[in-house]
Parts: sequence; structure tokens; C-alpha cells
Amino acid sequence: MPHFTLRTADLDQRHRVAEFESMAANICKLAIDPADETYRSSTSIAVLPDAVIADTLHSPCRTRRTALLAAETGDNILLHVPLSGGFTIRQDRGAEVECAPGQVYLDPSEVPGLARFVPETSRILYLSIPRAALLAADPGFNPALRQVTGASPQWRLLIGYARALHAEAGSLPVEDLQLSVQHLQDLLLLALGADREAALIAEGRGGRVARLKAIKADIEAHLTLPELNSAWIAARHGISDRYVRRLFAQEGTSFPDHVALRRLMRVHRQLTDPRHAHRSISQIALNAGFGDVSWFNARFRAAFGATPSEVRAAALVR
Repeated sequence: MPHFTLRTADLDQRHRVAEFESMAANICKLAIDPADETYRSSTSIAVLPDAVIADTLHSPCRTRRTALLAAETGDNILLHVPLSGGFTIRQDRGAEVECAPGQVYLDPSEVPGLARFVPETSRILYLSIPRAALLAADPGFNPALRQVTGASPQWRLLIGYARALHAEAGSLPVEDLQLSVQHLQDLLLLALGADREAALIAEGRGGRVARLKAIKADIEAHLTLPELNSAWIAARHGISDRYVRRLFAQEGTSFPDHVALRRLMRVHRQLTDPRHAHRSISQIALNAGFGDVSWFNARFRAAFGATPSEVRAAALVR
């Protein structure tokens, strides 16, 4: 699976701008006009089955999708997400609009246009998906393009999933990549407001996977908080407590059991790390989020087949 990076820093300093312009035209189908000879750019591209995700960081420039380059892109929906900085863009038959962090711009990639990136550094996430794949899921698919929209919870769910997939794509087998692209398509349909039947299918497939992934990441980030429970997580994600619990039930577990296991794994890592040898077991357990040391001891032994003291002693001997 092609997963590669285009960087001006890797090119011959004498010709790097011209070489980068040529590479961008061939790979990204864009003509780039740097603001000056100090132009810097780095683009990491993941080419997936029926999707492309690119994470681009660059200094001020102007990008043009000429009629000739646009004709080579295919009939795709291209999502622009400013992570920092921003841009203005005008496409044929459309008005000039400005897009900043917290907003999303969609365009039909086969339409010529011009974008300007003025901030000292702009970081943009791009997601390209064939229109045919979206029409197959929702025959009535006809979104409003060439306009800026705010990043709603559905958009944020899609963006978070796309960024995670971009980072992990190089290590995933082909079958997992194909399934992940299906999830991307589902999430895009949900964000764009698919018809009811398509939305129900998408929510039960890609929507469920992306929500669970986002919730698990949030759990990991707040694992040690005593107030961590399904109601607290549900409020943070704008969904019901019941839906959170159902997501974990569909995986054959429960929210409390998942949290307990993650906390147990955290304690186990620290008990086997000499850097934590000076800390008491109860202190490590309490700091990991366990409120009852006796209950922690019982769960630890059930999970690892040994007491915390035995695990620590064996690790120190090794």
C-alpha cells in the first residue's frame, strides 16, 4: 500500500522548488506557486482502496487546479480540513470562500480552482473519496459543494477517524484497509446528511466503529480520573449513556470491564518497571483510578493469575 511523503527538505536545494512543483503536479494534480524561494512543504499521503488521505504542512503559496490537471483527478469528492492556518479558495462557477480551523470545505475535484495559503504555516488534512462509492451507498447523494461548513460532531468524528487511519495505514493488512475505507464513506455520508435508509446503515457500520474508537481514546486519555464512567463519557461525546453501554456490549464486554482492564494493564506496566519500585502497590493502584484496593487485588489476580506483589517480585528478579 503506497504510503509516502513529499518534502522540500529532501530535494536538492538548488532546484527544490521547481522539483517540488513538478512532483505536486504529477501526484497531487496541483500547480503550486510558492510565495518565495524559501518555500517549505511536507505532505504525507496514504493511498487506500477507493480513498486518499493527505496531511500537508507548508508555508505561504498559491495552488491552482488547472483544467488540464482537474481532468486527471477523476470524479471525486475532496474534503479540505484546516488543522492550523487556513486558506481562501475559489472554484469555477463558485464564490471565493475562506476556510479556517474548525471548518470544512468540500469540492468536486474535477472542477478547476485557485487556493491561497497566506499564514506563515498552514496544516491541512485532505480526504478524497470517489463519488461513485458514495452513490452506491446512497443513490440520492447530492451534497452542496464549494462552500464552507462548520465542523459538527459528525464532521469531527469523520476527521478523527481519517487522521487515525492515515497514521495507521502503513501497518494494516489489505482487508482491514478496505473495511476502514468503508467506514470513512459511512462517516462522510452521515456528516453530509444521507437519506434515512443510508444513514441507518452507515451509523450501524462506520459510525459505530468510529464512535467506539473515539470513546476508547478518550477513556485512555482520562483513565486515572475517579469520575470516569459511561455517563461522563456519553456527555462528552453528545450521545446517550445507553448507547455507550450498547457499543461495548456489542464487543462482548462492558464499559466498567473495559475501564478496569485498561487500568489493570497500566498498573501491571508500572509494577514491572524498576522506575516505580519505590512506590507502594496501593499507591500505584489508587493513582490508576481504582478506589478500592481490595477489589483491585481481586481483579488483578483474576486477570494475571498472580498477586500484584508476585508480579512485582518476579519482574525485579528478572
